[in-house]
Amino acid sequence: MSDDECHVYLDRESNTSYVGDPFVGVPVSRDIVKSVATQYSIEAGSLARALREVRNASVIDAETLFTGFDPLPVGRSDDGLLYVLVERDGCWDAVASQIGLTEAGRDAAATAHDRQVQKVVGDREERGSSGFVVSCSEFPPAAIDDIVAVAGRTRLTNRQVTIWILSQHVPGSDAIARLLSISKPIVQSELATVDRATRRSAAETRTLDVPGPLSRLEPEPQSQMWMGLEWSRWFDLQDRETLRKELQRRPGLYRVRHSELPGLMYVGESGSEGGVRQRVGFDLSAGMIESDRPTGDKHGAARGLWQIAEITGGKMEVSVTTPPISPNRRHRRAIESTLVAICRREMGWTPMVQLNREPVEHVSGRHSKLHQELKDVAERSSYTAPSWQPWRDVTGENWLGLNWTESHPLSERDTIDSTGVHAFRLWREETEKRWGQTLEEIGTTGSISSRLFKRRNEFGDGIRFSVVALEGLSTDTQRRSRELSEIRHDLVGAHYLATGTPPNSQF
Repeated sequence: MSDDECHVYLDRESNTSYVGDPFVGVPVSRDIVKSVATQYSIEAGSLARALREVRNASVIDAETLFTGFDPLPVGRSDDGLLYVLVERDGCWDAVASQIGLTEAGRDAAATAHDRQVQKVVGDREERGSSGFVVSCSEFPPAAIDDIVAVAGRTRLTNRQVTIWILSQHVPGSDAIARLLSISKPIVQSELATVDRATRRSAAETRTLDVPGPLSRLEPEPQSQMWMGLEWSRWFDLQDRETLRKELQRRPGLYRVRHSELPGLMYVGESGSEGGVRQRVGFDLSAGMIESDRPTGDKHGAARGLWQIAEITGGKMEVSVTTPPISPNRRHRRAIESTLVAICRREMGWTPMVQLNREPVEHVSGRHSKLHQELKDVAERSSYTAPSWQPWRDVTGENWLGLNWTESHPLSERDTIDSTGVHAFRLWREETEKRWGQTLEEIGTTGSISSRLFKRRNEFGDGIRFSVVALEGLSTDTQRRSRELSEIRHDLVGAHYLATGTPPNSQF
């Protein structure tokens, strides 16, 4: 390098001290690095080294941009590089100071990043900010177009839009926080802001369409505001006098936990005349009194709950909620499915005595290991929960991470392989909707041809269908029936959370 050429580093010796291919691990293409190096009269290898150092030192990374700035993701490479647009505001000055770049080195590194992102954006209208390339290997590429579209149609910040769209692809605030390397409270705060925006502005409501009585902010099954519902305090399920005194005579939902075990034992709903007071305070609690020796006559979960309490000690506790929509039977049952589905997603197993389970029949009875054995039994006896990535687009080909067939009208039902057991979904095509699209029906069947034939007679040819073959089902008839129920809970629950309504012909 001649003396009249610019340097990348403040220390002249650092320009030539690297041994090996300087382009390995560089987040900018070789052609762009060489072009920018020529523009700034610097050595291409030295600029490549600086760009790699920026990436490896995490001087500019997802955490920095999503915490301190307002980046707009516009693309992602196959090797996990995320391309974003950001108002620069001194970012590169901090970089230059930290790794010792000259003014020319700083400007060249910034130009290389910007030119790489500009190549991804092309002629789209999102240009105007500076481009940055950061490592973010788990960022779902399918979310990019949705983020750009929603950012252009709303007054939300780019970060709010990004987090909201990710919530349609990634299950839970914890997962989003890990993906972007930011704190969970930031994620929850931004999602809450988006939810409020949908109530203030018709434009945001039409675009974001966050529907229904539930919220995604509190997915932990034992939390006080689980799924946005106002749950009562936890009552001892054996304290019938208090239950009958304090519980309301309203339709609603309830959950049961064990005082020393994670997750939930059971999730239920009641629309009876006596509401949750009758169902919980009389029917279910009667089964928890030792002298009654429950048979399940009054409540199907009583026997399983009593057995667990009998061998493990501790207490069975119940909490109830009576949201305004709970008198509506279809919505109440859809909320129940959603709660079961979320419990499966968050814990990795179905509530322990849900669907007539009696898990104590499968433990050894050694008290020191009972809690772990019960958790192991719960996990082994539950059909694997889907990935929920993505979950918002209920007619998408990879909804919930499942391999759905391409959609067809019911008149073409013979085009699919009908062998095996399937889940299916039916819907009327609404071309103007995407996230707001609702399904007509969700189900499971071991005879898909027969089921679709009946639905064609009922709905006509205007309905579209898509199916997915179900793998890994038990050969035991009773257990397989339970597994199919779990799958229906997952599908109906995800649909209700995404659309705010049950499938039109469900319940």
